[in-house]
Amino acid sequence: MQLSNYSIRNKLIGLVTILVIGILATSSLAFYFSYQDTTNSKKEIIRSVVQSSISQINSLKEQQLPDSEYLKQLKHVVYSTRYSELEYLYLLDNRNRFVFHPEKPELEGLSISTLKSVSHPEMFLEGIEKTVTNRSNFWTIMWPRPDGGPAIKKLTYAEVIPNTEFILATGIYLDDLGPLYLKRAASYATITVIVLLVAIFAALIISRNLVQPIIRLSDQMEDLSRGDMGQEFQSILRQDEIGKMARTLEHFRNNLLENQRLKHMQEHFRFLESFDPVTRLYNRQAMGEAIEREILRNHENQDPIFFLNIRFDLLRNLTIELGEEQRDLILIETAKRLRRLLNFNHRLGRLSEGSFGLLLLNPPQDDSIDSLAKSILETIEKPIQLDTVQVQISARLGITSFPEDGEQPFELLGRAELAAKEARKREQGWIMFNAIRQTQDEQKMELWQDLSTALDQDQFHLVFQPLFDLNFNAPLAAEVLLRWNHPERGPISPAVFVPLAEQSGLISRLDHWVLNAVAKQCRVWLDKKLPFPKVAINLSGISFMRADFEDKLQSIFNAHNVNLRHIELELTEGVLIEDLSRIQEKLNRVRKTGVSISIDDFGTGYSSLSRIKSLPVDNIKIDKSFIDDLENSPQNLKIVQAIILMAHGLQLKVVAEGVETENQLSILRKEQCNIVQGYLLSRPLPVSEFEALLDEDLVIEG
Repeated sequence: MQLSNYSIRNKLIGLVTILVIGILATSSLAFYFSYQDTTNSKKEIIRSVVQSSISQINSLKEQQLPDSEYLKQLKHVVYSTRYSELEYLYLLDNRNRFVFHPEKPELEGLSISTLKSVSHPEMFLEGIEKTVTNRSNFWTIMWPRPDGGPAIKKLTYAEVIPNTEFILATGIYLDDLGPLYLKRAASYATITVIVLLVAIFAALIISRNLVQPIIRLSDQMEDLSRGDMGQEFQSILRQDEIGKMARTLEHFRNNLLENQRLKHMQEHFRFLESFDPVTRLYNRQAMGEAIEREILRNHENQDPIFFLNIRFDLLRNLTIELGEEQRDLILIETAKRLRRLLNFNHRLGRLSEGSFGLLLLNPPQDDSIDSLAKSILETIEKPIQLDTVQVQISARLGITSFPEDGEQPFELLGRAELAAKEARKREQGWIMFNAIRQTQDEQKMELWQDLSTALDQDQFHLVFQPLFDLNFNAPLAAEVLLRWNHPERGPISPAVFVPLAEQSGLISRLDHWVLNAVAKQCRVWLDKKLPFPKVAINLSGISFMRADFEDKLQSIFNAHNVNLRHIELELTEGVLIEDLSRIQEKLNRVRKTGVSISIDDFGTGYSSLSRIKSLPVDNIKIDKSFIDDLENSPQNLKIVQAIILMAHGLQLKVVAEGVETENQLSILRKEQCNIVQGYLLSRPLPVSEFEALLDEDLVIEG
């Protein structure tokens, strides 16, 4: 039998049972010992009476009285000595004859053996014999009561009177002790009952105070294991061990709730990594991954893959007129209709606020693409009934195909967007990218030649956009941006010439020019003793992943005696799709030079925080597309909140780019974003204006 197999309640019942048995046993033993003490006390009384009388008799002998007078005085001593109503002395001789008997004078001179009124005279004779032998003796005889009652037990004591033939004896009737024993038994019983009641009452109180809370805590622990988190612990205010257990259990419950909350948030963030929260369609990242999988699957046989960019016309106008909630209902209804139109070979996603993307798996022949595009446009243009108004929207389609229009996901995505924009310009329903490729290629060839010339002739210049620290409300860094002022075409957007540089193999020369220009400018500021903030440089993945990049980086800045701790490199998410171990090793080597690393345009590419957590980076920059409608889009707000929370959990700082309104700034400050940049705070500034801004000691409102 193991105690661990029994409940606490049963253990307490067993303990109380043992306690009750112990109390009863103790009370019985106490009564028994009291009985013995009473009997011994009576024995001592009759012994002292006999011995006291013998002392008187001995004093008579010393007086040397005549025999007649001696007997007379002896009789007086025996007859006059009493210690209670029924207790008396009597005198025997060594021939077992009664000499004096104050209660029954008729027995005087008679031998005990001849008495018919005495039951079991042999007991009496045996007792007298032992008295003569031992000089004194206690024994029990059956003797009739003086009032004529039947013979009852009598405790007898006899002692031989020294130097005489006499034996002095007395006794007490044991029945006379009965009332005393009953009285004591009643007292012991009363005390025992009181003690038992107190013990049981105390056990009940202990059970109520100790066992019931433990059982309740045990049940609550079992409920917690089943996922019941809505419990209230009643013993947390107690100061004993049970209170400590209850507080510990409450702390454990709170930790479970927090873990559950974080798990739900993580699951929600994982959902947001792949799905649009409004339409439940693939987002841009998931669509890019799906395209990449299809490209890998069809890479050997070069089977065509078609991708459609569905660009909605005037959706922003509808948002302004009807509100964001109504716009979301339009998108949800449109997504439902397109799902019914499409089949399992199609992958539908939401690429941005105003565009969907469609990937065709096992696509049909080219002539069926036109038929599908027509069906998609007709489905989109069907009126949508909202609560109070009926609306009708339209769309333009841009179509790309693998491998004709590109062998990378970003190429198919970007070129489909260009085709959709061109379809809108031409007022066509849809257009294939290869229909506009030839014109673009001619323009690109001209621009490529001009780009090479611009690098040789230093037609580029730098501008600086400040980044502000929301903790200190002051400039923390400046993002350096490259500008090209074409001698004939005027300013050319980086969105045009940077992709051209990547495609034409000039991107490394362009990055080298920027690094040299930044190093020169930093040297100028150091010579002027101007305390400039850290400079953030956008760098292409091609340059960054070159084997000799870190050596060239150090060589450039060492040539101008500029410490690399002033520099931060901004990498796009596309760099992170490299092999994880390879990119980790590369980042570690580059960071040893002293630069810090920031991931630019986070949320629009193929990376995730689950991947970034393994990489040695310092900051992540939330893409402008999530900031643009932050005050009106709960979906964008949730994405931003999730990115900030998870990034802070990874000890990363968060930069929000594209802040253009005070509401956006207020929301980002509330969500504990670390750093912001945007036109609200400052546009990109030329060197002179940026230096003037630094001299102003600019601080944004706290």
